[in-house]
Amino acid sequence: AAFSPPSALPLNKGLRQATAAPRGHVGPLCSLAPASGSRVVVLGGGGFVGSRVSKLLAEAGAEVTSISKTGSRPAWASGEPWVSDVEWVAGDPAVSDLSQYLRGASAVVSCIGVIGGSDEEMRRGNGEINVQAVAAAREAGVPKFVYVSVGSAVKDNVGSIALKGYFEGKRQAEDAILDAYGAGSSLIVCPTFIYGGDSFAVNPPRVTSAYGSFVEASLALARSGLSRASCQECLGWPSARTVNDVAAAAAGGALGRVTAWRCDGTDEIKFAAEQASTSPP
Repeated sequence: AAFSPPSALPLNKGLRQATAAPRGHVGPLCSLAPASGSRVVVLGGGGFVGSRVSKLLAEAGAEVTSISKTGSRPAWASGEPWVSDVEWVAGDPAVSDLSQYLRGASAVVSCIGVIGGSDEEMRRGNGEINVQAVAAAREAGVPKFVYVSVGSAVKDNVGSIALKGYFEGKRQAEDAILDAYGAGSSLIVCPTFIYGGDSFAVNPPRVTSAYGSFVEASLALARSGLSRASCQECLGWPSARTVNDVAAAAAGGALGRVTAWRCDGTDEIKFAAEQASTSPP
């Protein structure tokens, strides 16, 4: 049976309490505290989130191997110095033997996921492939596993009407991680809405930083119950570029900087990203 952490697990409770502090912006792509001596494998490391995870880890001094189906370097990072510090590998956990890259790694970060297609395709692309990745990492002796999943608020609002296979796959992956690693050796990062960069895309769906910031600010204000005038004033406030916060939280988890087993939603992810930029004691 899959590991079922208690709802009041102290680490997660502490994180939720800490997020009551004012939300800070964690840099234009925040810098992690130095991480020399760490070796991290990033699955899906050439994608929208995975490439940012790779960047943060490499710039912090970690040895990084990015594994994706094509092994391609991200176009958005063309010419950036950190790209040459990452090992870019073509591989697929569903069909490839990745043991040579996993052995000796201090952590694995999986950013693998798909949205769109049939329920079965989404179940395989989010669930089965990550289950195989977890099993391979565990067999190779990797001590830490980090996974980018989806926020509970998304499932609560959408799960009953659409994307059944997507949510089932994400849950299957989470169960496999917690069963193999437990809460103490894993981190599950659960964003509700990832945005960033300067272009729109359909698969996976995402919007630009400017548009996403506007949406995030609007949603925050709707929850706050502020007056119309206050809302108009607040919409001018700068908002964090969420893809960078998600990447920082995941990278920080790989380096053991995040004191939680799960970061669910914007505030918890922001706090985790702030923890990641702080040197360990």
